[in-house]
Amino acid sequence: MRTTILAALAALGLLAPATATASQLGDQMRAAHAAAAPFADHRAMRRAGWKPFGGAASLMGRHWYDPSNPDYVAGEAMDPSRFSNLLYAEIGGRQRLVSVAYNYRISDADPLPAGFAGGRDVWHVHDVGRFADAVSQGRPLLRWAAETFLAPEFEGDDGVTRDRLAMVHYWLIPNPDGQFASHNRALAYLQLGLPADWADGATKEAARGLALAGPDGCKVEIDAQAWMGGLSGGAKRRLHSACRQVVAHVRPRLGSKAEANAAGEAAWAAFDRVWRETVTPAQQYRIDAIVEDGPGLLCR
Repeated sequence: MRTTILAALAALGLLAPATATASQLGDQMRAAHAAAAPFADHRAMRRAGWKPFGGAASLMGRHWYDPSNPDYVAGEAMDPSRFSNLLYAEIGGRQRLVSVAYNYRISDADPLPAGFAGGRDVWHVHDVGRFADAVSQGRPLLRWAAETFLAPEFEGDDGVTRDRLAMVHYWLIPNPDGQFASHNRALAYLQLGLPADWADGATKEAARGLALAGPDGCKVEIDAQAWMGGLSGGAKRRLHSACRQVVAHVRPRLGSKAEANAAGEAAWAAFDRVWRETVTPAQQYRIDAIVEDGPGLLCR
């Protein structure tokens, strides 16, 4: 009976929009994979002229960009084969391509990009002005550089300032939170040589705790944020000491999914407690203005 109803709806064309959307999304995803394939080799990517943007980030990897390939501008149609960033993460001792990202420069009056068909893509927005203000507080030379070189980059030929950077990730590896999530909890497990599906049903806190024990996990979690927030050398040393202690707790406890996730949650709770005791609200504000999951970001 249900099959007959569906057939009748299809004959009337009532199922066509959903089918067309699914087909379009499939075509877009295949185009993204095909365009990314030549960059699976990290060395080939570097030979092609891509440059690093910032350092590695927990549950994401490191962003790379092509200086000859500008960001999209509000109103432009997105071409899935022309991405703005490549993301690599160390897995099994080598840099592995895990995701691509698409960036749009928009103004505060522009809608978020249409992006991928179907509305499953989750865009987040970096406020570049807020970022520049936060990171240059107490750093006169950096503030001068931001005002002199960064601000003009976001002035369009039409006189509109598009100083918000809308971004979406498309993961080339499985992601328990969906292919368009900003982060990928499975990365923490893969980087420790654990099955990716151990992330299924686990919390983000478990993944973040396990990520501390991954390749350069403490450095990835602490160093860039310490610079963003302007932390003192003593504060940074305290955080690294706490991180080493929780890593020592995690590494012997990876024998099963339940044990690993419990160890990850405990590790993150312990480290996060020291973080909150060490980082001041003003420093945290500066960090939150910049990081991918800061509360200052706008999401769809």
